Amino acid sequence: MADNGDPQIGTTKKITCNQCKYATHHTLKALHTQLYTEEDFEGDVGYWAETKYLFWVCAGCDTAVLEEQITDIVNVDQHGEHIVDVRFSPKRSAYDLTEKSFKSLPRKLKQVYRESIQAFNNQLYTLTAAGLRGLIEGICADKNISGSNLKKRIDGLTAHLPKNIVENLHGFRFMGNDAVHELTTPSRHDLQVAIEVIEDLLNYLYELNYKASRLKKHLRVEHQPGEQEAG
Repeated sequence: MADNGDPQIGTTKKITCNQCKYATHHTLKALHTQLYTEEDFEGDVGYWAETKYLFWVCAGCDTAVLEEQITDIVNVDQHGEHIVDVRFSPKRSAYDLTEKSFKSLPRKLKQVYRESIQAFNNQLYTLTAAGLRGLIEGICADKNISGSNLKKRIDGLTAHLPKNIVENLHGFRFMGNDAVHELTTPSRHDLQVAIEVIEDLLNYLYELNYKASRLKKHLRVEHQPGEQEAG
Protein backbone atom coordinates (compact mmCIF):
# COMPACT_ATOMS: atom_id res chain seq x y z
CA MET A 1 0.00 0.00 0.00
CA ALA A 2 1.02 3.63 -0.33
CA ASP A 3 3.13 4.73 2.60
CA ASN A 4 3.71 8.47 2.61
CA GLY A 5 4.31 8.79 6.33
CA ASP A 6 1.05 9.89 7.94
CA PRO A 7 1.18 13.25 9.74
CA GLN A 8 0.60 13.29 13.48
CA ILE A 9 -2.47 14.83 15.10
CA GLY A 10 -1.58 18.44 15.92
CA THR A 11 0.63 18.82 12.83
CA THR A 12 0.20 22.12 10.98
CA LYS A 13 0.47 22.97 7.29
CA LYS A 14 -0.60 25.80 5.03
CA ILE A 15 -3.89 25.37 3.14
CA THR A 16 -5.81 28.01 1.21
CA CYS A 17 -8.67 29.12 3.47
CA ASN A 18 -12.01 30.05 1.89
CA GLN A 19 -12.81 32.34 4.81
CA CYS A 20 -9.43 34.09 5.15
CA LYS A 21 -8.98 34.17 1.33
CA TYR A 22 -5.31 33.16 1.43
CA ALA A 23 -3.09 30.27 2.59
CA THR A 24 -3.13 30.00 6.38
CA HIS A 25 -1.79 27.54 8.95
CA HIS A 26 -4.20 24.66 9.54
CA THR A 27 -3.98 22.17 12.42
CA LEU A 28 -4.68 18.46 11.88
CA LYS A 29 -7.46 17.36 14.25
CA ALA A 30 -8.26 13.86 12.95
CA LEU A 31 -6.99 11.26 10.45
CA HIS A 32 -8.76 8.20 9.07
CA THR A 33 -7.53 5.74 6.42
CA GLN A 34 -9.95 3.69 4.32
CA LEU A 35 -8.39 0.67 2.59
CA TYR A 36 -10.07 -1.53 -0.02
CA THR A 37 -8.45 -4.76 -1.24
CA GLU A 38 -9.26 -7.57 -3.65
CA GLU A 39 -7.55 -10.94 -3.38
CA ASP A 40 -6.79 -13.36 -6.23
CA PHE A 41 -7.42 -17.12 -6.17
CA GLU A 42 -4.15 -17.70 -4.31
CA GLY A 43 -5.07 -15.25 -1.57
CA ASP A 44 -2.64 -12.55 -2.69
CA VAL A 45 -3.73 -8.93 -2.96
CA GLY A 46 -4.40 -8.27 -6.65
CA TYR A 47 -5.83 -4.81 -6.27
CA TRP A 48 -5.98 -2.17 -3.57
CA ALA A 49 -7.28 1.41 -3.24
CA GLU A 50 -6.63 3.76 -0.37
CA THR A 51 -8.23 7.01 0.75
CA LYS A 52 -6.91 9.07 3.63
CA TYR A 53 -9.24 11.59 5.26
CA LEU A 54 -7.53 14.46 7.07
CA PHE A 55 -9.59 16.96 9.08
CA TRP A 56 -7.90 20.38 9.29
CA VAL A 57 -8.90 23.52 11.23
CA CYS A 58 -7.69 26.99 10.27
CA ALA A 59 -5.59 28.64 12.98
CA GLY A 60 -6.88 32.03 11.86
CA CYS A 61 -10.68 31.87 11.51
CA ASP A 62 -11.34 28.44 13.11
CA THR A 63 -13.16 27.03 10.06
CA ALA A 64 -12.55 23.42 9.04
CA VAL A 65 -11.79 21.57 5.82
CA LEU A 66 -11.64 17.88 4.92
CA GLU A 67 -8.71 16.74 2.78
CA GLU A 68 -8.93 13.46 0.83
CA GLN A 69 -5.74 11.79 -0.40
CA ILE A 70 -6.69 9.11 -2.93
CA THR A 71 -4.56 6.49 -4.68
CA ASP A 72 -4.65 2.87 -5.80
CA ILE A 73 -2.37 0.15 -7.14
CA VAL A 74 -2.50 1.39 -10.76
CA ASN A 75 -2.12 5.12 -10.07
CA VAL A 76 1.66 5.39 -10.50
CA ASP A 77 4.05 7.65 -12.39
CA GLN A 78 6.78 6.68 -14.85
CA HIS A 79 9.13 5.94 -11.95
CA GLY A 80 6.69 3.59 -10.25
CA GLU A 81 5.87 6.05 -7.46
CA HIS A 82 2.25 6.22 -6.38
CA ILE A 83 0.38 9.34 -7.50
CA VAL A 84 -1.89 10.76 -4.81
CA ASP A 85 -4.93 12.77 -5.94
CA VAL A 86 -5.86 15.44 -3.41
CA ARG A 87 -9.35 16.89 -2.97
CA PHE A 88 -10.68 19.38 -0.45
CA SER A 89 -14.23 19.69 0.84
CA PRO A 90 -15.53 22.36 0.75
CA LYS A 91 -13.61 22.97 -2.49
CA ARG A 92 -11.00 25.70 -2.17
CA SER A 93 -12.42 28.75 -3.98
CA ALA A 94 -9.82 31.48 -3.42
CA TYR A 95 -8.49 31.14 -6.98
CA ASP A 96 -11.80 30.53 -8.74
CA LEU A 97 -12.71 32.82 -11.62
CA THR A 98 -15.77 35.03 -11.25
CA GLU A 99 -18.25 35.03 -14.10
CA LYS A 100 -18.49 38.46 -15.70
CA SER A 101 -21.83 40.03 -16.58
CA PHE A 102 -22.54 40.69 -20.27
CA LYS A 103 -26.00 42.24 -20.41
CA SER A 104 -26.50 42.06 -24.18
CA LEU A 105 -24.92 38.63 -24.74
CA PRO A 106 -27.40 36.21 -26.43
CA ARG A 107 -28.82 33.66 -24.00
CA LYS A 108 -27.25 30.59 -25.66
CA LEU A 109 -23.79 32.16 -25.68
CA LYS A 110 -24.19 33.28 -22.08
CA GLN A 111 -24.98 29.70 -21.07
CA VAL A 112 -21.89 28.29 -22.81
CA TYR A 113 -19.72 31.00 -21.22
CA ARG A 114 -21.18 30.29 -17.76
CA GLU A 115 -20.64 26.53 -18.07
CA SER A 116 -17.05 27.07 -19.27
CA ILE A 117 -16.28 29.14 -16.15
CA GLN A 118 -17.90 26.49 -13.94
CA ALA A 119 -15.87 23.73 -15.62
CA PHE A 120 -12.66 25.73 -15.08
CA ASN A 121 -13.43 26.31 -11.39
CA ASN A 122 -14.06 22.58 -10.97
CA GLN A 123 -10.74 21.73 -12.65
CA LEU A 124 -12.44 20.12 -15.68
CA TYR A 125 -9.87 21.57 -18.04
CA THR A 126 -10.58 19.49 -21.16
CA LEU A 127 -14.26 20.42 -20.93
CA THR A 128 -13.30 24.06 -20.36
CA ALA A 129 -11.30 24.12 -23.60
CA ALA A 130 -14.15 22.45 -25.50
CA GLY A 131 -16.62 24.97 -24.06
CA LEU A 132 -14.51 27.98 -25.03
CA ARG A 133 -14.03 26.60 -28.54
CA GLY A 134 -17.78 26.10 -28.80
CA LEU A 135 -18.29 29.67 -27.62
CA ILE A 136 -16.16 30.97 -30.49
CA GLU A 137 -18.19 28.84 -32.92
CA GLY A 138 -21.36 30.35 -31.47
CA ILE A 139 -20.07 33.91 -31.78
CA CYS A 140 -19.21 33.35 -35.46
CA ALA A 141 -22.70 31.98 -36.07
CA ASP A 142 -24.29 34.90 -34.23
CA LYS A 143 -22.33 37.34 -36.42
CA ASN A 144 -23.31 35.40 -39.59
CA ILE A 145 -19.68 34.54 -40.37
CA SER A 146 -19.37 31.51 -42.62
CA GLY A 147 -16.43 29.31 -43.56
CA SER A 148 -15.58 25.68 -44.19
CA ASN A 149 -13.69 25.41 -40.89
CA LEU A 150 -13.18 27.33 -37.66
CA LYS A 151 -9.92 28.89 -38.87
CA LYS A 152 -11.68 30.56 -41.79
CA ARG A 153 -14.57 31.67 -39.60
CA ILE A 154 -12.16 33.25 -37.12
CA ASP A 155 -10.48 35.03 -40.05
CA GLY A 156 -13.92 36.43 -40.83
CA LEU A 157 -14.03 38.08 -37.41
CA THR A 158 -11.48 40.65 -38.63
CA ALA A 159 -14.48 42.65 -39.86
CA HIS A 160 -15.56 43.03 -36.23
CA LEU A 161 -12.42 42.74 -34.08
CA PRO A 162 -8.93 44.25 -33.77
CA LYS A 163 -6.21 42.18 -35.43
CA ASN A 164 -4.46 41.24 -32.17
CA ILE A 165 -7.61 39.64 -30.71
CA VAL A 166 -8.13 37.58 -33.89
CA GLU A 167 -4.50 36.39 -33.76
CA ASN A 168 -4.95 35.32 -30.13
CA LEU A 169 -8.11 33.44 -31.07
CA HIS A 170 -6.17 31.39 -33.63
CA GLY A 171 -3.87 30.27 -30.84
CA PHE A 172 -6.86 29.22 -28.79
CA ARG A 173 -8.38 27.29 -31.72
CA PHE A 174 -5.45 24.88 -31.78
CA MET A 175 -5.57 24.39 -28.04
CA GLY A 176 -9.25 23.52 -28.34
CA ASN A 177 -8.59 21.01 -31.14
CA ASP A 178 -5.84 19.31 -29.15
CA ALA A 179 -8.07 19.04 -26.09
CA VAL A 180 -11.10 17.67 -27.92
CA HIS A 181 -9.57 15.43 -30.61
CA GLU A 182 -6.28 14.32 -29.06
CA LEU A 183 -7.39 14.35 -25.41
CA THR A 184 -4.56 16.72 -24.51
CA THR A 185 -5.52 18.63 -21.38
CA PRO A 186 -4.47 22.31 -21.47
CA SER A 187 -2.80 23.80 -18.42
CA ARG A 188 -4.77 25.91 -15.96
CA HIS A 189 -2.64 28.94 -16.83
CA ASP A 190 -3.23 28.58 -20.59
CA LEU A 191 -6.97 28.21 -20.05
CA GLN A 192 -7.08 31.25 -17.80
CA VAL A 193 -5.38 33.32 -20.51
CA ALA A 194 -7.83 31.93 -23.09
CA ILE A 195 -10.77 32.90 -20.89
CA GLU A 196 -9.39 36.44 -20.56
CA VAL A 197 -9.11 36.68 -24.37
CA ILE A 198 -12.69 35.41 -24.80
CA GLU A 199 -13.94 37.92 -22.24
CA ASP A 200 -12.18 40.73 -24.14
CA LEU A 201 -13.91 39.49 -27.30
CA LEU A 202 -17.35 39.39 -25.63
CA ASN A 203 -16.82 42.83 -24.14
CA TYR A 204 -15.75 44.27 -27.50
CA LEU A 205 -18.50 42.66 -29.60
CA TYR A 206 -21.44 42.94 -27.21
CA GLU A 207 -20.91 45.03 -24.09
CA LEU A 208 -19.26 48.11 -25.61
CA ASN A 209 -21.98 48.39 -28.24
CA TYR A 210 -24.63 47.98 -25.51
CA LYS A 211 -23.06 50.71 -23.38
CA ALA A 212 -22.67 53.02 -26.38
CA SER A 213 -26.37 52.57 -27.19
CA ARG A 214 -27.33 53.44 -23.62
CA LEU A 215 -25.11 56.52 -23.67
CA LYS A 216 -26.63 57.65 -26.98
CA LYS A 217 -30.15 57.30 -25.61
CA HIS A 218 -29.17 59.14 -22.43
CA LEU A 219 -27.73 62.07 -24.40
CA ARG A 220 -30.81 62.17 -26.62
CA VAL A 221 -33.06 62.49 -23.55
CA GLU A 222 -30.87 65.21 -22.02
CA HIS A 223 -30.93 67.31 -25.20
CA GLN A 224 -34.53 67.31 -26.38
CA PRO A 225 -35.38 69.33 -29.52
CA GLY A 226 -35.91 73.02 -28.75
CA GLU A 227 -33.59 72.96 -25.74
CA GLN A 228 -30.52 75.15 -25.79
CA GLU A 229 -27.23 74.05 -24.34
CA ALA A 230 -25.69 76.27 -21.72
CA GLY A 231 -22.89 78.30 -23.23
